[in-house]
Amino acid sequence: MKLLLPLGLAVLLASPALAQTQLTGDIVGMGTRTAEYHYTRQGQDYTDTLRVANGHFAHSIPATDDGMGTIIVRESAGSFESQQFWVEPGTVHFQGTVQQLGKLDATGTPENNVLSDFNHTVQWKDYGKPLKSEADYQALQAQDTRQFIKAHPAARTSAFQLYWQTIMQPTYPVAEYEKLLQGLKPTVRQSWYGQQAAKRLVILHNQPAVGKPVADFTLADTAGTQHSLATYRGKYVLLDFWGHWCSPCVRAMPQVNALHQQYADKLTIIGVAMESASSAPLWKKAIRQHHVPGLQLSDLQEAKGPVITGYNINAFPTYMLLDPQGKLVARTNDVEEITKKLAALGSF
Repeated sequence: MKLLLPLGLAVLLASPALAQTQLTGDIVGMGTRTAEYHYTRQGQDYTDTLRVANGHFAHSIPATDDGMGTIIVRESAGSFESQQFWVEPGTVHFQGTVQQLGKLDATGTPENNVLSDFNHTVQWKDYGKPLKSEADYQALQAQDTRQFIKAHPAARTSAFQLYWQTIMQPTYPVAEYEKLLQGLKPTVRQSWYGQQAAKRLVILHNQPAVGKPVADFTLADTAGTQHSLATYRGKYVLLDFWGHWCSPCVRAMPQVNALHQQYADKLTIIGVAMESASSAPLWKKAIRQHHVPGLQLSDLQEAKGPVITGYNINAFPTYMLLDPQGKLVARTNDVEEITKKLAALGSF
């Protein structure tokens, strides 16, 4: 499963007088190499190269659309470690070691000091420790995060963490998320991430729920012909949210194809691909190459399309099984669960 980490862009930039931020760093053992600074400005994504000499770097950086930037240090075999931080006036200093690039600590400005506190007390608390299970770890960290948010109502870091909680823990009661949001100071609720968290709560309120009809949509197929979901009422429908770029999605295609063959007269499979206009040729090639079954649709708007956002699709693949009345029967990231659910339905 691949997580989709959504990016939002669209607030006014700070004035030049407030945009002066100095980024410095000391990473023990890093020697002389490069790191990257990723940020968004006026709706565009940028990458600046940070020259590192004897583990030290210094770089003046501009204000960003969402108030945050990301340091990325690339390692061998294409892997990398990243750390987000607040872009605010003053000097933001990174420190750490090359052995633990996932724990680079950013301090020196008010909001980064709060974020550093969160990292040490929540995010990195169990770093490197053996875990009982990923689910237990995620649940415990989510609980600690909510406590941190309650304890820091005046910090934009709390709005940032609340936003990510609504993505990583979408089944947590929306009413509880709303309490956390309302507990933040007005200025924090009005901040970029405060607004994004509020938008996420609307999505969670309206996302498909088991036992309820899902919202209709109309999307184009590979030839540009429009298809409405409501047209396929009367049979069970399997919505397969995928992308040509998603290796877990592609690996699962033989199982999806097996369902297509087994339930050909009872089950309609509709693929909804998260693609862009530029990736459309690769999407069409993947359909042919991997024998992707069923009707294939996409709005070619990547993560910004109304179906991907409205259905709250943040992980790929995601499967939704609908009954003949268009009600959601099951939602999962594992096609095997859909296979079991269909088997349990018997002859439908």
